[in-house]
Parts: sequence; structure tokens; C-alpha cells
Amino acid sequence: MKSFRPGGGAHLLYNLALGTALLGLSPAWIPWAMLSRRRRINFPDRIGLRMERVPPASGRERIWIHAVSVGETLSAAPLVRRLRGRLPGVEILFSTVTVTGRETAEKTLAAETDARFYFPFDLPGIAGKFLDRLRPDLVVILETEIWPNFLAECSKRGIPAMIVNGRISERSFRGYARFRFLFSRVLACLSAITTQTEEDARRFLALGAPPAAVTATGNMKFDVAPPAAGQSPLHALLKGDREEGTRWVVAGSTHEGEEAAVLRAFDKARSVDRSMKLLLAPRHPERFDSVEELCRREGFETVRRTRVSREAGEALPEVILLDTVGELPSAYAAADIAFVGGSLVPKGGHNSLEPALYGVPTIVGPHMENFREIDEIFTDAGAVCNVKDAAGLASLLVRFASEPYAEYETGRRARELLAAFRGATERNAEIVERALSLRRRKSG
Repeated sequence: MKSFRPGGGAHLLYNLALGTALLGLSPAWIPWAMLSRRRRINFPDRIGLRMERVPPASGRERIWIHAVSVGETLSAAPLVRRLRGRLPGVEILFSTVTVTGRETAEKTLAAETDARFYFPFDLPGIAGKFLDRLRPDLVVILETEIWPNFLAECSKRGIPAMIVNGRISERSFRGYARFRFLFSRVLACLSAITTQTEEDARRFLALGAPPAAVTATGNMKFDVAPPAAGQSPLHALLKGDREEGTRWVVAGSTHEGEEAAVLRAFDKARSVDRSMKLLLAPRHPERFDSVEELCRREGFETVRRTRVSREAGEALPEVILLDTVGELPSAYAAADIAFVGGSLVPKGGHNSLEPALYGVPTIVGPHMENFREIDEIFTDAGAVCNVKDAAGLASLLVRFASEPYAEYETGRRARELLAAFRGATERNAEIVERALSLRRRKSG
């Protein structure tokens, strides 16, 4: 790891440009920061006004893992769990930039991490203030967060920092390349850079990263295993109905405005294939009542999951409303076709890996911003079905209804794609462990 200390020519130019921009835009960015409720939540933390929320040094070894938002947090989860199991005596700290990223970390990683907080702005002095309070032994940055001031302060204190699961899009690469004189020096101070693909590795190298530091390890977002669903009562219920000839469409994590589109698309598909049934899973429990009313208004026989009964061979209804929490993976495991909600309306989408893990043909709408990388890779491989709007969803479901095997190839590609990516978490965990071990030897 080379030293990239504050005060170098490239670093001074960066801070000069940053300071000029902040001063010039201050009439705009101060209202921008304070008028949004979400930005008011994290803005004071990120400029160091709430340092009591940042855990002080404890005397134990610490790994600080940083992820920007929801997608990076989810991709970090397997790595965090692997490190927690392998390094039980090490504290794991987790930071995010966005409020939604923090909420995701609280929901998914509270048990595996010792503290969760917001990452500081890359301003002179603030990054050092955080590092002096936290005193991490290693900093692990997810994907492509290249912050010159923060990394300079790490270098100044002899704290090894690395990028894992790194990714640089073609557009980002062109932007970074214009400032290669700066980023080549920043990248040179990283102890390791692991990338999702060989192309990402080549782009890091072209920006000046040391060849010995760069390794293509695969994409951790895909390095997950399907939850065990075979023993679930809901899985058994749907599977039993499938064995009697039913084809189940599971629409998961739907938002307001999507249920009506799903129901109308399902109605058109069912006019072609009467064996099709729908399990509808609204994202938010407080909407269960209104969605149930909508189903009935649309003319569907609807029963809530908590009231389903098959006593004496009773047939299941056309629509089951999933009004429980935690059973959606079991429903996906028994599905013939899945639709992932939050994607027909601008909510950023939800995780299409959940049904894809079971090889289920999966449909998503155009709004997959929270899972952009996953969506791009799946789309390029023909492993997901993309629709632009409600009409596209209806057209696709009708095609699946009229061609019962048309959708299976999509599910097969998804399962094979996931299998090809497995192993990235283990490889990255080994690199993190080696870096921590090297830090111990140097400190000892």
C-alpha cells in the first residue's frame, strides 16, 4: 500500500475544486440538504455533528465495511455473515450513505454487525475525525466508492483500505479517466481491489490501480443460496395444488398501483388458461385490507392466506392474498411464474434474485433502480422478462398462458447464471482475512 497523503499536488487540486464547487453552490445545496426529510436525517451525521452515534474505539480489532445504499448493502450481507462466523472476536462496523441503505442494514445486518452509522462526506477534516474516533484496523469499501480525502486520511494513519465487489461501468470509466492523474494516486494506496468481472478489473488497471492489487473474484450479489422452503406449510399448500394441475403466478412485494395491473393481466391470462391462479403479496401489511377489497371489486374469489383451508379436498380460490410476513420465499419456491413488485411503479424495484434462486421465470417492470446491476446482468443473459408497463405485463402473461413451456427457458438461464457466479463471497472473505492478518503482523 503506497502512501497517499494530504497535501500532494493532485490531492490539493481535488480539494480546491471541491471547495470552489461547495462555495459556489452553497445557496443551492444548503436548502437541498435541509428541505428533504430524508436528507435531514443523515446530513448532520455525515458532516460530523452527531459523533455520539459513531462508536468510539473499544480496544478490540475492527473492520469497517462501507456500502452506499440498498443494493450494495444486500450484496455485502453474505460477506458480513461469512466474516462474522470466521472472525468472532473482531468487531464489524457498517456504514451507508443513504437512509434506505441504513434501514436495510438495520433490518438485515443488526445481528451480525456491532454498529451501523452514516459515512462522512469526503471533506477535509471530517473523514479524519471519523477515523480517529472509530480507529478501524481495516476498511472495506463495497463496489466503487473512491473518495480521495477519506482514502488519504486512511493512508496517513496507516489504515489499510480495500475495494471489494468492485464495478466500473463504461460511463463511469470515461468520467474517472478524465482525472486519471488523481485517481491513479488514490487507487495506488489501496491494499486490494476485487472486481465483479474481468472487464471491471481491466478498467481499474487502466485507471492506474497496481496490477498486484487487482483480482476478479465474481459478483457477491449472486452468491446466495435459496432459503429452505420445502417444509413450509405455504409451500406444501401451493405445491399440492400444482400437482393437481394449477399454474401459480406469484406477485411479490407489490405497491399501490401495481395490484390493479397484476389482477387485470392475470384475468386476461386466465381467460386463456383456467388452471392459472394468483398469489398476491402486497409489500406493506397496512394495505392488506384495501388490496383484498380491490380483488373482490375486480370480481375474483379471494381468500387471505391466514384463512385458507383445504379440508375435505376443498379447492383453493382464484386469488390468495398473502397477509403474513416471511412466507414470500416459500411462495416463490412453488411458483410457475413470478412478478417482482415495486417495478411497474417508480419504487426502485425489489430483489429479483429471490424467485430466480428457484429457477422461476421472473417478470420485472422498468423501475429497477435499486437493483440496477442485477437487472442489467439478468437482462443481458436473457434470465429475466422485462416489461415496460401494465399492457406489457398482460401481454406476457397471456403468452405464458397460451404457451405453457415458453417461460421455462428464462428460469433455467437464471439458475445457471447464479450458479456461475457462486464463490465470490468466499474469495473476498479470504482476501479480507489476509489483509487483517497482515495488519496484525505489522502492528505486532
